[in-house]
Amino acid sequence: MGRVWNKGIELAYLMKIHFLILLFIVSLVSCAVNPVTGKQDFVMISEEQEIQMGREYNSQILKMNPVYENQELQEYVQSIGESLALKSHRPNLIYRFTILDSPDINAFALPGGYIYINRGLMSYFSSEEELAAVLGHEIGHVTARHSVRQYSQSQLMGILSAAIEINSGRTAGNIANLASGALLSGYGREMELEADDLGAQYIYQDGYSPQGMYDVLSVLKDQETYSKKIAEQRGQEPRSYHGVFASHPSNDLRLQEVLDNVSNTYQKGNEKTKDIYLEKIEGMVFGDSEQSGIRRGNKFYHGPLNLFMSSPESWEIINTPNQLIFMSPFGEAVLQMTLEDLNFKESPESYLRRFVSNTYDDTSLNVNGFEGFTVKTYRNGKETRMAVIFKDDQVYQLLGYAKNDYSNISQYDSEFLNIINSFRNLKEEERVLSKPLRLKIYKVKEGDSYKSLASKSSININAEDQLRLINGDYPDKTLKAGRLIKIVQ
Repeated sequence: MGRVWNKGIELAYLMKIHFLILLFIVSLVSCAVNPVTGKQDFVMISEEQEIQMGREYNSQILKMNPVYENQELQEYVQSIGESLALKSHRPNLIYRFTILDSPDINAFALPGGYIYINRGLMSYFSSEEELAAVLGHEIGHVTARHSVRQYSQSQLMGILSAAIEINSGRTAGNIANLASGALLSGYGREMELEADDLGAQYIYQDGYSPQGMYDVLSVLKDQETYSKKIAEQRGQEPRSYHGVFASHPSNDLRLQEVLDNVSNTYQKGNEKTKDIYLEKIEGMVFGDSEQSGIRRGNKFYHGPLNLFMSSPESWEIINTPNQLIFMSPFGEAVLQMTLEDLNFKESPESYLRRFVSNTYDDTSLNVNGFEGFTVKTYRNGKETRMAVIFKDDQVYQLLGYAKNDYSNISQYDSEFLNIINSFRNLKEEERVLSKPLRLKIYKVKEGDSYKSLASKSSININAEDQLRLINGDYPDKTLKAGRLIKIVQ
């Protein structure tokens, strides 16, 4: 009992010391003035540290996410962002606006003026005003120092945790995880609304209508509805958009009050004489990039890897940054494929046996000239089809399983093997099919409908829905002759 008592006294003493240190830190750093409100905020880093933090995270972001290779479009977005930033509460910062080559529907900001927008989000805008609304919103996060405030709160919690977990040996890692999570996660309802308010101020003073905020909200709410439909098709939980305006209901009265207040309080800038947004995004990549491989129906073409694969007609191919997924209707069966470098001179069988044991149905493969090996085994209680294929000093690893079947995969195994055996080099005439789909501006003709346009589109799945989404007509608005819309070729 004495040892426990002594340890308790020691822990209480250490906690008291940490609490005193915490009070000292708070007294030093809790007096920073918010550039927007003029009030004091609790922040634990200086403006110089904020900028350095943004610089370091920017380097990491650009390593993980390639920049979209279109200098003219990059300069266009930069010019709009810079004009908005001059109207902001921190016009002294140098803002960098970057289009990332990602099909994901997202935009986000880092401390110090680093702002990113995915080409995937841009493809769903139909006007410059909508683009400006998103950039203004992200500038609002920077000017109000939202990420810095979240970071500071997480550090405070980390210090308190350190006092409690002083003997756990995990404290430093926990603080680091809290800090990075606070920087890159979404914001709460109040911060999002404040960013809307600030963004609306900036775009209005730059000559746009604050209703651009509502137009973007409509785009994102349509995406949310569509994502629920796709999730049902895949037997998954729907994914919600965590960034711009995500926290708003579609009939958000608070947002409308914010937009009305901006119009009544601030002086509008000079009206924009011409909207050139559609002109600027014509030819922009839609969906998969060439570097990630192109899906066309139930076929997959990857030019840089010189690779073709196909799935059964009713299956969906899902292309993610880390793996290619072949999924049966409602997600009942899945075959995942990943790619790794080969580092040892060994056979496919030797390679596979280094990672799995207790196999059966072992078979050597020769898939269109490429050596491989396949087995069945049990993983996490599920019967699983595993295979590896060697190509160009790389190994393609395939893992197939039934979602809810804990006994066998006999119902799907023939489909798994058919997908595996579709693996081959591209034919020369297929090279053109490995090029990405692109947006084209199209003038609607008499008799056109989304159904007729979808029948001519190369969009991989739900072509009619996706054409409606990129033009703001989801789920059932009709087309009028003479209107300019986006189609995908």
